[in-house]
Amino acid sequence: MKLKYVCPFCFESHDIGDVEFACEARKICGPVDANGNITQPGVGEEDPKLAKYKGVPSWNGPHVFRGKKSRFSMPSSAACDWCKRESHKRVCPSCHNELPSTIDSDEQIIVALIGTRGSGKSTYIGVLIHEMMKRIFRPFGGTFQLYGPEDQKQYRERFEEDLYIRNKLIAQTQSHLVGSNVTENRPILGMLRKESGGLFKKMQAMTLVFFDSAGEDWEDPDTINVVANYVAHSSGIIFLLDPLANRQVRSKIDNDEAIRTSGVVEEGEVSSPSAVLDMVASLIRNANHIKETEKIDIPVAAAFSKLDVLEDNNVLPPGSALSRPSPHVAAGAFDDNDRKAVDNEMRALLDTWDQGDFVDRLKQQYTKASCFAFSAMGRAPQTDGTITPPAPKRIEDAMLWILNEKGIL
Repeated sequence: MKLKYVCPFCFESHDIGDVEFACEARKICGPVDANGNITQPGVGEEDPKLAKYKGVPSWNGPHVFRGKKSRFSMPSSAACDWCKRESHKRVCPSCHNELPSTIDSDEQIIVALIGTRGSGKSTYIGVLIHEMMKRIFRPFGGTFQLYGPEDQKQYRERFEEDLYIRNKLIAQTQSHLVGSNVTENRPILGMLRKESGGLFKKMQAMTLVFFDSAGEDWEDPDTINVVANYVAHSSGIIFLLDPLANRQVRSKIDNDEAIRTSGVVEEGEVSSPSAVLDMVASLIRNANHIKETEKIDIPVAAAFSKLDVLEDNNVLPPGSALSRPSPHVAAGAFDDNDRKAVDNEMRALLDTWDQGDFVDRLKQQYTKASCFAFSAMGRAPQTDGTITPPAPKRIEDAMLWILNEKGIL
């Protein structure tokens, strides 16, 4: 029995019966006088909670009210205390965003995407979602689709139009601390449906939540809590890193154009991967009351981007496991032997790049951690900044590993 839920927008945790409703009859609803008569139909009401979430001074929305509170279940509807019409639109009590209709029944898989500037989080999300919708889950007997019209609109405007229509790279994500509108940072929700194995097959439905934060939001200890509440509730963490930010890696590449077009942010301009990893671990410990002597039981995938640049410029060792195609989708099953080969190779490379301390911190902080490498684009941008359609390499590996660790595949 599900007794708690996490809002997929503000990531606050609530008891299952702690929910509010937004009136669905706004055009005829309005404040009532002493006799119970509606005085101003359609006027709505100020919503400071949603305004705060959106980062705007004020927001006028439908009337929000509470229904009958239940301890062991979430009410599916409630009668508006103004117009008396029934509403099925459940909203989070903390931020007043509309909750998914299956919030009280489906499993939530919150994937925390973390990384510093230049690691390519937005491109990773845009291409990964596209690949999940088109091919990744089909051999596993599953399908993936974006949750609703707003999620489809957000994905189209923030990712798809640039990557697959305009043929250009996605602009750097704006920090939550810059400007007043955080609409572009709204989490994107998707629904993974998969038939369970065994004799008595049944359909499983899971809500996947993706959140794209700006790299600088993870570099300042004073501001990290503004955007990091969701990490404490995550089912898995994908920590994205740019290997080209390492001086030793760049020294092996005799191709200035490849480095320039890859959007490298050099060491010294961002916090080190180890420092960001430590800050995130500290956040999770504080939020979940985990002692320093205990490891964190959240799977962490350290995924290194720009694999195509490493491969094209002979940075990888001969016979590299990273150069082989990802086997999981073709087999319709997660290949842990391949995962181990990739993990061992990446850890060895990190030692040669003088980043062995990052591996040590992963081992000390988390019970389950594995290293990966991928290319979201599959090839470098043109000199004029335009791109060809993405042809990703191993972009699915980290996500499939987390889902496999959660017993979903």
